[in-house]
Amino acid sequence: MIPWTKKYEPKASAEIAGQRSAVLAVTNFVNMFPRVRKKALLLHGPTGTGKTSIAKAISNQQNLELIELNASDHRNADSIKTVLMPAVQQMSLFGQKKLILIDEIDGLSGQQDRGGVAAIADVLKESKFPILLTANDAYSDKLRSLRKDCDLIELKPLSAEEISAKLREIAAKEAVTCEPAALQILASSANGDLRAAINDLQMLTSKDKLLTKEELVLWGREQKESLFTMLRFVFKSFDSNNVTRMFDYVDDDLEELMLWLDHNLPAEYSKKEDLALAYRSLADSDRFLSRIRRRQHWRFFVYAKYLALVGTQQAKSEANRRFVTHQRPDLLMKFFIAAAKRKKMQTLARDYADLFHTSGNRLQQSFWPYYSYVIEKGKSFGSLVLE
Repeated sequence: MIPWTKKYEPKASAEIAGQRSAVLAVTNFVNMFPRVRKKALLLHGPTGTGKTSIAKAISNQQNLELIELNASDHRNADSIKTVLMPAVQQMSLFGQKKLILIDEIDGLSGQQDRGGVAAIADVLKESKFPILLTANDAYSDKLRSLRKDCDLIELKPLSAEEISAKLREIAAKEAVTCEPAALQILASSANGDLRAAINDLQMLTSKDKLLTKEELVLWGREQKESLFTMLRFVFKSFDSNNVTRMFDYVDDDLEELMLWLDHNLPAEYSKKEDLALAYRSLADSDRFLSRIRRRQHWRFFVYAKYLALVGTQQAKSEANRRFVTHQRPDLLMKFFIAAAKRKKMQTLARDYADLFHTSGNRLQQSFWPYYSYVIEKGKSFGSLVLE
């Protein structure tokens, strides 16, 4: 089944939902190039607002060869320059003009990018063709050096009315019957993300081509499913489709969920073979998450998710019939206690900053370690210090 986000991807700028000023700015930039102030535009805004779609629609409308690079897949300087330098300097083999799209540049970060941001800046200076860059947050510190080489174009989250209009258009083309109230609820729940709204519409109408308000009420309840329900699906069932679907409606991220699975596995699985296989799946999932953190290769996430959820679920030979109260992982409790202590320290430092004639940060760094030691050795004397 073709995703509707792909099937109804805008082919011309007029098909872009909302973002009129951004579309006009990009169109003028492409038409005026190279007589422009800067050689690149940085399109920034939340997910699903049309950053990539604008580039693709304009390139298609003006018959431009679109050279697309995802910065998350080419993180280091050598890789970026090897791919991009020939593209920005050489004419198209087909005699077309080019448009260069560098997507998700905020995927470059810290030590991992190994000069990636600087390499992109070098590419901008050498380019003979217009360049569009996209990012969720253009004001991230890691993009500071790049901002001076680009003009920034902000894309705002789409309104519920704009999303609703696009959903009605797609529903009509797919012969889907939608109650107006249901469509409005679906559009409002997307929080400005058109792509998410289209995906939700396709999922909810895939069986009967019908979207009702009552169905959305049930869907809303599904969205609020707790982490404990997720754990029951993993430990007590064998339906892999249900467990992966349920994960989309749980607020907690995969790493936290893995801590819960790890902590509660011994209470659920009694056979050594089941435990060994489940822990091996969690370890493999953690290995993929480590690669994602190190290299920003998010295409690995699907493997991490299936190994953690389905791998742990299918590791058991049979479901535990007795009721088990799932406990919070010790590591999460340690994080909670440490955060509480840190919050208390920050409050005390702020309250006593004037008394010690210094800043709260200085108190935390220079005074608190010694004060903690004094409290440990003698609480009565420690209390006198702050009187």
